[in-house]
Amino acid sequence: MRNTKRLVTDGLCAALYVVLSSFLSLNLGPIKLSISGLPVILAALLFGPADGLTVGLLGGFLGQLTGPYGVSVTTPLWMLPVGVLGFIPGWYAKVKGFALDRKQLAVLTFLALCADTTITTGVMYIDCLVYKYSFVTYSPYIVWRYVANVIKAALYTVVLPPMLTVLRKEMR
Repeated sequence: MRNTKRLVTDGLCAALYVVLSSFLSLNLGPIKLSISGLPVILAALLFGPADGLTVGLLGGFLGQLTGPYGVSVTTPLWMLPVGVLGFIPGWYAKVKGFALDRKQLAVLTFLALCADTTITTGVMYIDCLVYKYSFVTYSPYIVWRYVANVIKAALYTVVLPPMLTVLRKEMR
């Protein structure tokens, strides 16, 4: 029964990632403001790095599949940042025994979001090379993506602890 709950929770987190990324985000040209990483990090903090990675990769794939770009040669590359976003907090939480204080959670989510942004920027560059469009158009906005990560990390640090408490209680 416990594995069933875990599998269902992972699936819901991946689906929630797609919904938050596709329908509940603010697109400001090359900058996308979204809390879509929240369910990916939540799964990672609940179950560990394998689940975080799986939820991230699945969510990234479904987002590509249902989004405006569809499946392409670069789809696996676009899945990678979200997978890493789930793996990093899951790995760290597992090392710490899943007992994180707010300060650790804040730093951890910020670093995971920055890793996501860094890998996404690299994937965007590769995508520009493959599909022959200009990376210069997007590069001035990279700094603002890292600034947005500070805001997202602060929000995640406030929202995640009560969510984790409730879900861990329900998982028992």
